[in-house]
Amino acid sequence: MFNSPVEFFQFHYGEPGDIDVVFSAALATNEAIIAFENGNKDLARQKWESVDGDKLIHLWNLGIANFKLRGKKWVDSEKPEFDGPIAQPVLESLAKKIYQRDDYICQYCDTPVFTRFKGSRIHQLIEAFPALTPGLHLVDGSLKGSGKNGTIKNVDYAKFLWSMAAPDHVVPLSRGGLTDMGNLVTSCSGCNYSKGDLTLEQMGVQWPKPLL
Repeated sequence: MFNSPVEFFQFHYGEPGDIDVVFSAALATNEAIIAFENGNKDLARQKWESVDGDKLIHLWNLGIANFKLRGKKWVDSEKPEFDGPIAQPVLESLAKKIYQRDDYICQYCDTPVFTRFKGSRIHQLIEAFPALTPGLHLVDGSLKGSGKNGTIKNVDYAKFLWSMAAPDHVVPLSRGGLTDMGNLVTSCSGCNYSKGDLTLEQMGVQWPKPLL
């Protein structure tokens, strides 16, 4: 039994110790935000600087490469066919409700998550310490990246790519899962990507906290 989708993913496609790096980075980022909000700019910089973006983006790319090389790990059975209508994607307004309900905590691995929405708490760090995230900048409160027309690349997000908030369908869309408050939970990008369209049962992952 795995505690989260990202733990399952790292077991199959990562290297020993990788998951500790990911979790530590998410916690350090959250500590940096709290320190900054409490007026301790030196501690905020120290915590934010301790997050190794190069290491995190390397782990992300390595996991994807290994996933493509080794293929999916179907646990109990092959993916069943679903021929019903696919639910609609999650709108930003609904995603915000999910994150607020779950207190911006991944419901699978219990790590803090961060958004790129206007007013996001992580914007404070990006604005205060621009040299630590050189690919990112704020324009009228909106986050822009190093790509064409301000497109944000994974490398821009490196420091918090794994812990970027994502609304996750507990029952996957491809299995008939609905896009509603009863089937959506807050997930970090690591757990969201790792889960894909696998069921939790297939992954051997415990169900998330009770849905409200």
